[in-house]
Amino acid sequence: MSIRKLYTQPALILIKFFIFLILTLIICFTIAPKHLNASNEFIDITAEAAIIMEYDSGKILWEKNSNEKLYPASTTKIMTSIVAIENIANLNEIAEISKNASGTNSSFFPFKKGDKISIMDLLKAALINSNNNATIAIAEYMSGSEKEFVELMNEKAKEIGAFDTFFQNTNGLDTNYPEHKTTARDLAIIAKYCMNNEIFKNIISIKNDYIIINDEKVDIFNTNILLFFDYIKGIKTGFTKNAGHCLVLYSERQGLKLITVVLKSEENKRAEDILKLIDWANDNYSNMNIVDSDKIFKTIKIRNGSSEVSLDLYPQTSLTQLVNIDDKIEIKNETLNNDLILPIAKGQEAGKISVYINNENVKDVKLISKNAIDKPIITQSITFEKKQNPKKVLIFLLPFYFLIFIFIIIKNLFIKG
Repeated sequence: MSIRKLYTQPALILIKFFIFLILTLIICFTIAPKHLNASNEFIDITAEAAIIMEYDSGKILWEKNSNEKLYPASTTKIMTSIVAIENIANLNEIAEISKNASGTNSSFFPFKKGDKISIMDLLKAALINSNNNATIAIAEYMSGSEKEFVELMNEKAKEIGAFDTFFQNTNGLDTNYPEHKTTARDLAIIAKYCMNNEIFKNIISIKNDYIIINDEKVDIFNTNILLFFDYIKGIKTGFTKNAGHCLVLYSERQGLKLITVVLKSEENKRAEDILKLIDWANDNYSNMNIVDSDKIFKTIKIRNGSSEVSLDLYPQTSLTQLVNIDDKIEIKNETLNNDLILPIAKGQEAGKISVYINNENVKDVKLISKNAIDKPIITQSITFEKKQNPKKVLIFLLPFYFLIFIFIIIKNLFIKG
């Protein structure tokens, strides 16, 4: 049989069918899942690891190598600061800089041995200006040595669920600390925890400020240039040769609160990477008010004898839920109490609804009456008719007819005249 004879009409149809089947399978197993699970969608960033976490719920919206252990650089100072804030009662206390905490140490300005500075200003220097010696001074003031303070940092990491994190110092310099590593996921967990602290939250949002060293003012500027976007509220930058360019950010835009982390971005790509992630999250997610307790859900009729009374039903509680643009949102299983009779009490349960997202029940909500309706009182009005007095009627009619008679006579006289 020649090759040409293989390409008969039935054979061509069969070949086309198999090609179509293969293409369908490719679409189902590659393209389609990206729409079903947003966290698998490809976002073109240079960062080796990244994550987007919704702040309120802690839900992971997107991730890339988020459990890979990497160097965190100066994002380490996030944990250093929260341990100090939670354990030092008076942040206005004055610390004296030791020889160990003096010098430049890859910082923008040096401390000298014997310098005096408040703990609050050391925190500002660490979080705003990313001063590496400031964290050593904090550790020595609180624990006596950096080593003992780092033990508290590691304990705190485990306490809040950052199980893949191990710190070896307070500032993130990693040349001599090869095991000083964390993950993008752990940094998001740590940042979320820290943002619950108002002191920490206030410091990391400062664009520029000053600190006092030996009664002299020193101006400091935030290393996080993205703070000039009004929706970026902080947190911390980081860079070393081993870590690459790192950034942990907290943002609030269009009602969406995010913790976003990038680790080991390429040079001059860190800001671009993290802004891409924030834009993607805001394009694909929102907090939707699915059930509103202030709006009437349904109006029903209650029979009262031969009449009907209208009753407005409200959801007992509101439900605002983080949803993806492709999520299927349904309100199902509406059940109403058909045995309602008057009177209706304020807050009385009259039914129930169930909210489903992607066919999963997320919440059952009761339907209630927000107003009380009393049972109507039936009243009967009785009117007594008084008998007319014939004498009084006659007295009234006689003058009336007399006047009519006179009027007719006068009218006729005028006509004849």
